[in-house]
Amino acid sequence: MKDRMMKDERLYDLIAAYGAEPMAWPEDERDAAMVHLKAHPDRFAVALDEARALDLAFEREALPDVPAGLAERILEAAPAAHSALAGWAGRLREMVFPNGLRWPAGATAAALVMGVSAGIFSAPATADDGYQTAEEEVVYAALGYDGFEAYIQEVDE
Repeated sequence: MKDRMMKDERLYDLIAAYGAEPMAWPEDERDAAMVHLKAHPDRFAVALDEARALDLAFEREALPDVPAGLAERILEAAPAAHSALAGWAGRLREMVFPNGLRWPAGATAAALVMGVSAGIFSAPATADDGYQTAEEEVVYAALGYDGFEAYIQEVDE
């Protein structure tokens, strides 16, 4: 971020998140933030004063002693990572769901399955008397036509 200009909102965010001391700010944003702060010191004076007061309050408080073995107990209690599925099923799942079973890939797959299922179970019905079946009427209505004839008429034009 050294090459980009710092915006007021971002500098306020840095002060609120990391405190008034620039050395605590993220290194890749520090230079741009310092330049912006030096260019507009009055604009950030109140935010810096509030952050300094909070920093001093934190410094006055003693850090609690961490019980021995706490980190090990936390890691032992953490759920184990799921093993990847083997073979083609695992590769397919990773392609379709690269971030796990989340939206939008999961919703897309569900819509695909429902659409294919609806197509398979309703496709073969045809009317022998020249009239449209109920399924055909639904499809043409969804496309905005009164029926097959209206569709053909527009396609031919």
